[in-house]
Amino acid sequence: MSIVLFLPHLDVSGGLGVHCRMLLTALQEVESPRRFTVVSPASPQQLFPTTALEPWDRGTRFEYRELDIPAGFSLANALDPILGEIVAAVKPELLYCSYYTGMQRPGCPQVVSFHDAGFLENPEGFGATAAIRHRTLQTIRPAISLIHCISYDARDRICRHLPWELAKTAVVWHALSDSLELLAAAKSIPPETIRLGSQTIAESAPYFFLPVGAATGFNRVRKNVPNAIRGFRMLPPGTAKLVIAGTAQLTETVLTELLSPTERGYIIDECWHSTDGRIVIVPTLERTEFLAAMHRAAAVIYSSRYEGFGLPTLEAMALDVPLIASRATSIPEIVGNAGLLVDPDDVSAFRDAMLRVLNEPAFCKTLVERGRDRVAQFTMASLGTGMRDCWNRAIAGQ
Repeated sequence: MSIVLFLPHLDVSGGLGVHCRMLLTALQEVESPRRFTVVSPASPQQLFPTTALEPWDRGTRFEYRELDIPAGFSLANALDPILGEIVAAVKPELLYCSYYTGMQRPGCPQVVSFHDAGFLENPEGFGATAAIRHRTLQTIRPAISLIHCISYDARDRICRHLPWELAKTAVVWHALSDSLELLAAAKSIPPETIRLGSQTIAESAPYFFLPVGAATGFNRVRKNVPNAIRGFRMLPPGTAKLVIAGTAQLTETVLTELLSPTERGYIIDECWHSTDGRIVIVPTLERTEFLAAMHRAAAVIYSSRYEGFGLPTLEAMALDVPLIASRATSIPEIVGNAGLLVDPDDVSAFRDAMLRVLNEPAFCKTLVERGRDRVAQFTMASLGTGMRDCWNRAIAGQ
């Protein structure tokens, strides 16, 4: 008995890569009589921009097979040309595809993951890819047994816009992807040893921490960073600093998408600094340093307008940091009462939330305590059990 897992982002940075590696970690937490064949591109840079990854545990329950992707092949198309031979050879009970598409003729039940409905709700942001992906989904629709969604909000949007039957979906939340050991290590790093641009963490305090990740294009624009900056600029001068972290290389395009038009600054050692020294954009933090900088912040700001899930919200909770987040799409579902939720278009609300964090320590303590309780619901065991049950449903034809 076996399952083929097609994970095209397995060795890719960013949220989709985290999803793939998180899934394999979670599957090691649950019992299953099945074998897993993990299929991923031999050269992922053919399909995605990638950055170097820190070593991660590939486990012992999986057989890995690398694919040579033909030049010009797009994951917006049906996967038969690249997966057909492997699926025919393995003869699995189920094929799982982690990224919006699958095979037209898999010869077995098939589950496809949807991370959000972005290409359905904002097709212009995805260009020709949106139309190709939508056309492919109509072609492979009869061969999809279940769609897996990472939040109820994402499921409802997908079912409305695709459209799709609610009964043929399964919602399984992500888990906190960082180990307790890594989180503990990050918390213990001395603040004077990590630089945020021209200053250390200790020299920058107090500061707000705004994670952007490896987002590109439409995904970066929807992070809504300019509105968070406008809210921050309404604070009295000298109140705090703002650290924007985890971005791509700081090209002119990236800076235009991240900054308000009125912002002025300069780049030194790959980091952007505002002329008044109150804002820094840091694109080069390693994972442990990133978590350490998040842990020492006065609050994490997650200003996104649109998320299928929003992993940084879990990271803030796990690191005992107050969370200011947008009241938008899936974010309230994931955050619950463990964050200060604001309208993503209300600049004054961002300012008021920052002031409240700075001026009300008892409230911050309450948020941190709620965060600890909330993040405990997002375990690897829950993710592994949820995906196992999802696949069992598809195999049983339910």
